[in-house]
Amino acid sequence: MDQLFGLPAHPLVVHLPVVLLPLAAIGAIATVIRPSWYLRYRWLVVAVAGVGTLGAVLAASSGEELEHEVSRSASDAARSAIHDHAEAGDVARTMSIVFFVVILAYALVPWWLARRADGDSDVEVRGAPTWLRPVLAVAVVLASLGTVWTVIDAGHSGADSVWSELDEGSG
Repeated sequence: MDQLFGLPAHPLVVHLPVVLLPLAAIGAIATVIRPSWYLRYRWLVVAVAGVGTLGAVLAASSGEELEHEVSRSASDAARSAIHDHAEAGDVARTMSIVFFVVILAYALVPWWLARRADGDSDVEVRGAPTWLRPVLAVAVVLASLGTVWTVIDAGHSGADSVWSELDEGSG
């Protein structure tokens, strides 16, 4: 997918992960802090993280196609900046997948254990190891922070490569 509506797809698709992944990360951390929000919003957070992750995969894919087109006519400095952005985008894509898997586990594992134990509550699951929820909570917070960091890094390097190329062309 290299074009949407006659325009390069990458600058359009990239807005999905840029908006949705930090939003999902905030929601995920909020559900760790407030157990009542976990029960109410966990599936919404999973859905937002899923769409954001899909956006990251599409952005990385469309960015690779755009990188090959732009690199042919770019200067060495611009080519280096584009390459750095592509690397940051690959890291952001990978981290978003990890984030989605962790969020999914955070939502599914307690739900599955509660169903298996025929319990009514997802907060306290009979028979579940006591270390499970804290370990999942730490994984959620770390994956959330890592995802936000990598999305910001990829976005910054992308903006830097575009604007430095524009400054180079006008100067």
